[in-house]
Amino acid sequence: MMFNEDILKTLLTDNKIDFVNCIEKYLHNLNITKYIIWDISKSIATVNVSTVNDQSLLLFADISDIGYFYQACSDFSQPINLTENTKIYQTFFLEHNDTLLMAVSICEPTNLKCKDLYEIIPYLSSKLYDIIASQNRTEIFIEYQKKIDFIKNAYDVLKFLEFETIFSKALDFFIQIFDAQAGFLQYNDTFLSIGVEKVDSQENIHINGTPLYDIVCNIHATEFFDSSIDSSKFLINNIFIIHEEKFKIKVVLFNISTSFYPDKEFSEIISHITSIAVENAINHQKELQLKLEENEMKATAEILNSFVDREVSLSSDFCNAYGVSYPAKQAGGDFLGLHNTDNKLIVFIGDVCGKGYSAAVITVSMSTMFQFFTKLQNPIPSSFAFDLSSFIMQKNLDGRFVTLFIGIIDKKEHKMEYISLGHEPV
Repeated sequence: MMFNEDILKTLLTDNKIDFVNCIEKYLHNLNITKYIIWDISKSIATVNVSTVNDQSLLLFADISDIGYFYQACSDFSQPINLTENTKIYQTFFLEHNDTLLMAVSICEPTNLKCKDLYEIIPYLSSKLYDIIASQNRTEIFIEYQKKIDFIKNAYDVLKFLEFETIFSKALDFFIQIFDAQAGFLQYNDTFLSIGVEKVDSQENIHINGTPLYDIVCNIHATEFFDSSIDSSKFLINNIFIIHEEKFKIKVVLFNISTSFYPDKEFSEIISHITSIAVENAINHQKELQLKLEENEMKATAEILNSFVDREVSLSSDFCNAYGVSYPAKQAGGDFLGLHNTDNKLIVFIGDVCGKGYSAAVITVSMSTMFQFFTKLQNPIPSSFAFDLSSFIMQKNLDGRFVTLFIGIIDKKEHKMEYISLGHEPV
């Protein structure tokens, strides 16, 4: 089939803009000067190009309003009144695989007939379909790449646990996403910047006569400024101040791209990512602090336990004895003592109310006193118990108490002198 030059050029285009330009040139060469080229999505036609001088012309129309009656081309016996000032004399539609893609409405009388277009419309429709499909694939790929880049940038913020690194990555993230020329981040005493210094925000940049730094310190919501900006040092078209609510992080961006003009909801998403990273860092610090405290407590328990014998035993002609006590936690309040001399065997059993380190500290005191008691030349249980009770009563033990059994066995007389303070009967 032979095509004229304009149609051939149209079929050789690789993008929609060139395709439409070639269609326009084809119409001009046919001396058609009044026309509307529509993009079609489902049943809605949207103006792509219009050479009609009509202020009442809407940008959208139903396909039936522009003459679609399930035919590729329609010669209307009576013109369609699109508006009071615009009539449609003929419309041809580009349709492929049952999908309407585009329409061309001719808004003036012409010698062009549908029969002249029937052969070329399928080729034009197929070409336009390929262009749109390719464009959609490209847009999908670009959006996919954007999502990948967004995830990578978000991961760069979330993977770190040091505050300064998080803030540095977050500021870079904001600048990249909003295509800003410069920016700074403020959090408590932290001030990080790219392309601008803190002194600039204090002295060289003003909004409505107020230093930018003062505005940032007092702002409590995300705000966008594109007027009343004065700077003696920079050319600033707009300032986007992003307020993160939870941790009061402020991000200030300069000259953001008009495609994000301004997207507060999107900024909230990135702010949430930053706040999650900060929360992770705080939790990490708490966890490190807990581990340090656990290590200190473990070391403390080892020291406390070193003062107390967990196992005591005696094997002699007089008797065999064995005792064992292990705390429920790392340190505890149970105490066993067994001291053997030539003439006597001293038994000491104590139990401090409670568990853990507080009980263990009292147990260490009891252990030390037991060692002192065994060094006495003539130890008397009742006298020692009285002194020990007086010592404990003088201390503020927060309601804790001690039960105790002290026994002295005379090996020669085979008698035992003992005292039991709140302990089970012997």
